[in-house]
Amino acid sequence: MIKIGIRFKFIFFTSLLIATIGLASSWFFSTQTRSQLEEELKKRGYSLIAQLAQDGEVKDSMTVAQKAFFEEPIRRLRNLDIERELAYWRVLLTQDNILLEEKEKWIKTEIDKIPVHKNIDGITAPVFNVFTTDNGEQFYNFIVPIHEKQTIAEEEFAAQFFGLEEDSDQNEEKLLGIIQIGLTPERINKKMQVVLWTRSIPLGFIIVLVGIGVSYFIASGVVKPVKLLVKTTDKVASGDLSQKVEISSKDEIGLLASQFNQMTKNLKQLIDEKEGVMDELKNVNKELSLINNELVQKNEQLNEAQEQLVRTEKLAAVGTLASGVSHELRNPLSAIKNAVFLLKRKLSRKAMPDIDEKIVQFLDIMDNEIDRCSKIINDLLGFTRVSKPTRFSSDINTVVNEALSRVVIAKNIKLSKTLQPNLPMIMIDANQIDQVLINLVENACQAMVDGGELKISSKVSEGFMEIEISDSGCGIPEKEVKKIFDPLFTTKPSGTGIGLAVCHGIMQKHNGAINVKSQEGIGTKMFIRLPLEDKDAGSV
Repeated sequence: MIKIGIRFKFIFFTSLLIATIGLASSWFFSTQTRSQLEEELKKRGYSLIAQLAQDGEVKDSMTVAQKAFFEEPIRRLRNLDIERELAYWRVLLTQDNILLEEKEKWIKTEIDKIPVHKNIDGITAPVFNVFTTDNGEQFYNFIVPIHEKQTIAEEEFAAQFFGLEEDSDQNEEKLLGIIQIGLTPERINKKMQVVLWTRSIPLGFIIVLVGIGVSYFIASGVVKPVKLLVKTTDKVASGDLSQKVEISSKDEIGLLASQFNQMTKNLKQLIDEKEGVMDELKNVNKELSLINNELVQKNEQLNEAQEQLVRTEKLAAVGTLASGVSHELRNPLSAIKNAVFLLKRKLSRKAMPDIDEKIVQFLDIMDNEIDRCSKIINDLLGFTRVSKPTRFSSDINTVVNEALSRVVIAKNIKLSKTLQPNLPMIMIDANQIDQVLINLVENACQAMVDGGELKISSKVSEGFMEIEISDSGCGIPEKEVKKIFDPLFTTKPSGTGIGLAVCHGIMQKHNGAINVKSQEGIGTKMFIRLPLEDKDAGSV
């Protein structure tokens, strides 16, 4: 953006004001000059038509209606026209009876294009008007009535033009006709051009030049100190508070400079004091920051230790429970399952065709519930006995596809896979990771009772192999998200709370992580992250 200085603005607007005054003066001078010239033209027109109206030969010619008698009066009229302003002349006896009409040769407008007064009988006094023809020529038109009585004196004639005489007895005399002459303002226009180029424009130009010179002189005396003050202000604004305005005048600008210097001095003192306080605050803040960081680290360590302690206690409790359950329930359940198996063989339709259908159904229910109890016992034992991973170089996409092949996905659930091709091989226990994937996919399907979309993707991100499993199910309440990996915690009516805890333990054994993002009513996203390079796994 162009920066316009105060000197330029001052000179420009002052010059503009003076130029406007000069133009207005020139216009007023030109207008007054033209008005005077037009008034003189009107007076000459009055004088010429008065001379023609007072000529005895004119009245005699109109009385006998002889055109030839007008030659001498017209010649005398043209001799009186020293300025060559007479353009045309016309003599009318009646409205339609034109005795004489002529024009000067240099007039472009044809004589028949010059209008005739419409109502001759209504003319009782001299008439004056101005009109412009179609081709742009302008004429000052004069009309005077001619009566049979004695011609009035020139003073009386002029008085009638200016309306100074109200009483006239012309209406009592017989009207012979009217005389019409026209003067052209061409001489006025030429003289106005001369006045414009020799007086008005030079006068305006001189006024503008004088105005610019005066404004420049004033600007040099006023703007220079202001510019110095602005320059010093810029340096102070950039941080140099040692600057002073060297203006010694006793006017308002000098007072402003003195006050500015005092303000700068006071500001420098305040800034020095502020910097001292700020240095002290920085040192205190630095010390507080170090203390705060130590407290945060200690708090994090304390939280981790507390969580580890709680998890250890839960693991110990679950381990004790699992050991007792495995001994106390596994053998009785095995005996009951064998008994049910024998009963189903003895009471089958092949052996007993007339057996009651409900008995067979109850035996199937017993068999399924025994299997369910056995699975719970195995999960408990598996949670406490997660073995060290046996790692082999594996293709993670193959592991994902094998896990999906072992899960029954409902027809109302749409499966979308976005598995990045050509992923690097990683060292994992494929069976354990397969167990994790199956558990997560089954949980996602169980969350979409009314159907939805199951998305599975794989990619490399920041040195980790990342697998994302997302569903559009019911989601997990925010307050329960942090608890889902705790043993024996479940959000499902028929869940045991062991599956995700086992998954968490397997991921820890692989030096990986399992994270969750969930929004109630929208869905859940589970993230599995396995390191591409694991010091415990060896090389691929």
